[in-house]
Amino acid sequence: MCGIAGVTGAGSARNEEGLRRMLGQLLHRGPDEEGVGVSDAAAIGCRRLAVIDVVHGHQPMRNETGEILAVQNGELYNYQELRDDLVRRGHRLETQSDTEVIPHLYEEHGADFPRLLRGMFAIAVWDVRSRTLVLTRDRLGKKPLMYASTHEGLAFASEIAPLLSLGIDRSIDDHAIREYLSFGYVRAPRTAFRAIRSVRPGHTLVAKADGLREERAYWRLEFSPKERIEEAEALERLRAAIAEAVRIRLISEVPLGAFLSGGLDSSTVVAFMAKESNAAVRTYSVGFPDDDHNELRYARLVAERFGTYHHEFVVEPEAASVLPMLVRHVGQPFADASLVPTYYVAKTARQHVTVALNGDGGDELFAGYTRYRAALLARRVDALPRPLRVLAAAGARRLPEPAWLPGSRRARRFTMTLGMTPHERYRRWTGFFADDPRILGDRVRDLPEPTAWLDESRAEAGATDGLDEMLAIDTRAYLPGDLLVKMDIATMAASLEGRSPFLDHKVVELMARLPSSLKLRGGTSKVLLRRLMRGTLPDEILERSKMGFGAPIGRWLRGPLRELVEDAVVGAPERGYVDRRRAREIVAELYASPTDNGLRVWCLLMLELWHRHVVEAADSRAYTSA
Repeated sequence: MCGIAGVTGAGSARNEEGLRRMLGQLLHRGPDEEGVGVSDAAAIGCRRLAVIDVVHGHQPMRNETGEILAVQNGELYNYQELRDDLVRRGHRLETQSDTEVIPHLYEEHGADFPRLLRGMFAIAVWDVRSRTLVLTRDRLGKKPLMYASTHEGLAFASEIAPLLSLGIDRSIDDHAIREYLSFGYVRAPRTAFRAIRSVRPGHTLVAKADGLREERAYWRLEFSPKERIEEAEALERLRAAIAEAVRIRLISEVPLGAFLSGGLDSSTVVAFMAKESNAAVRTYSVGFPDDDHNELRYARLVAERFGTYHHEFVVEPEAASVLPMLVRHVGQPFADASLVPTYYVAKTARQHVTVALNGDGGDELFAGYTRYRAALLARRVDALPRPLRVLAAAGARRLPEPAWLPGSRRARRFTMTLGMTPHERYRRWTGFFADDPRILGDRVRDLPEPTAWLDESRAEAGATDGLDEMLAIDTRAYLPGDLLVKMDIATMAASLEGRSPFLDHKVVELMARLPSSLKLRGGTSKVLLRRLMRGTLPDEILERSKMGFGAPIGRWLRGPLRELVEDAVVGAPERGYVDRRRAREIVAELYASPTDNGLRVWCLLMLELWHRHVVEAADSRAYTSA
């Protein structure tokens, strides 16, 4: 696991100067060593967190002639079989590092090589002979990769801050801010800065002297055609797929453990780790004094079941002190408040291990979110004749909430959206201000709603029913735009490598092609996974309601963070992103009303902190964007 960066186009001395400035911004991602490769037209480098071939795995890696250089952030889990094949073809490899296979694969396959890789990765390859830069990112988007044009060529990095250190233009992309206020994150290829772009998951970019082109996606998740399969066979195939995904993610020369929230997903990963491991698994959990957010007792059940070395940490963070650091690492507005507890559990784990497995992707694969059940109910209403739809929607709004929907402002919106279009419902269920356009400031008020990609996601994935549509959208947007950003930033801020077995692309492809009835049936979510783990996990884990990994944001904002809210939301200067009067009203509602709209206040707080700590931060403008 590493942080990578590079610049092309200028002279070697100037390129190396810019590269070292960028690598200085990535120390947290790779505290073990710095590696730099310089040619007459490019410099690429890496800050390394040594995990595989600790002694010899220095980056950049080169081919035999030294004319192809490669740096990687991530891990390739099939590197040994790739290495063996390359040796049979006559290539000479000198280390056991997974990164070393990359320049040789490029020799064999050109820019098409990413389709052969299994793992999480952001990769840059520099071809000295043709002066070609290849940038590519893993299928699901687990590892980030940003880039920007300069007057001389191109610059790339694992985070936005290194690019800004070159003096890249900081003009704001107002469309990105509009998207943030809708969904709480910014989707690739946009970033919050007009001059900086993000490589999309599953895509490859090729930059030459005559310009930059994005190659056709080398991978897309497809939900059709569906497999005709009996449940017993599906269970065995899923068992084998998860077991293999966990086994290959246990490859490490450094201490390894797991995040254990006490939910079904992380508990399943720990169960498979315990089966594959010769020694007791190290597990790490984070909790809060609030019972509503505390899952520690469930984590203990799992730890006791599998005899893990279990570590707990109760979070009462000085969030005001860690937020600026996390904001700088993200580099753009990001409203997922669980970034804070994820950072703390990563920091706790890093005291003992360098690698930690997690349960990311379980909800998107197995249909775990409550909104999926709401979507199927809404689709049934959509199929009714219009007069009946109107009556059903009106009646639903008068009924009490279903028992499976926890009482909250967001949950209430589930029943309030019957009769809306699928796009409108998705925005209401996942967004922050979809039902409150008054929050929009002058800069973004008249911009189009950022929803065109919803149809694209459904069409590209071959979604055949309402559940597939939701899974396709979340896998393409929410997962890489929010959840994987959170995990990458939180773990890398603690110099910890996070691995996600459920997001092995073979597991993802299997689940996408299985019938929806094996994922969601009636009021039961994650049908197949629950049946797979019956008898292995404690019944309390299998039968508990979904809690989600959150934090007591309302209490924090009313209490220890209140002074920060008063300064950065109530007292923020006029920037044009949000309507200041409406922002102050929302904060007043948080203080006065039992209805908790803390997530909205958090969204506004993180927007202002980003502007202060990233947009307005001092920088050295040695380079300028084109």
